Amino acid sequence: MKDLGALLSPFAQPSADISSTPRISIYQGVTYLMPYAEARDKLNLIQKVVAKNKVGCAGFPKDSFSHYVFDGNFDGHFNKLYIVVDKADQVVAIQLVTESPKADQVHAPYKSTDWHCYDFVLSRTKASKRLWIDHKPSFEDKYGWHEYSATYSYGQPKGPVDVLRIDSLLMNPELTNSGSRGTNWKPLEAVRLYLPKPMMELILYCVRATSK
Repeated sequence: MKDLGALLSPFAQPSADISSTPRISIYQGVTYLMPYAEARDKLNLIQKVVAKNKVGCAGFPKDSFSHYVFDGNFDGHFNKLYIVVDKADQVVAIQLVTESPKADQVHAPYKSTDWHCYDFVLSRTKASKRLWIDHKPSFEDKYGWHEYSATYSYGQPKGPVDVLRIDSLLMNPELTNSGSRGTNWKPLEAVRLYLPKPMMELILYCVRATSK
């Protein structure tokens, strides 16, 4: 919950209202609250056997969301796609995963990080303190996607953020003597989560309610 609160708070305010909103495009034509079957058609997902499991990550409302997982090739190097749905089987988020990323496919930090969870849909955290997790939130405007910066104005949105993209990385830094990332560092798993504004608001609401 600490990680989610820190990542989402620059882009949304806590709210429990997840009612229908103007069409928010999440990923490749899939929109917020689009029926699951329609989203499958939109993404041309023809896999016959599709697992459905609960989303159990702290910060998400308990027993409120599930996900379907598909194997394939997505956006060039992701090998899994997750469609996150509500109880009515309506799409609320999309996640892509690379289980064996290459170093040239990801951007890794040079200094140690304080993140704990690298996959919020599957609630996966690092199993060892020697591993690092990095998150890079990005927002979209008419010029494309921009990595968020808390320091510089050019890295901050000029208006409301309808969809946040969070690129997450689990890595083995192979530390140098100074504690920085070594030359033989290894990316272990890469995750890209597309989260629309109503979900950001709901998660922040749950985080705030739990922390009281």
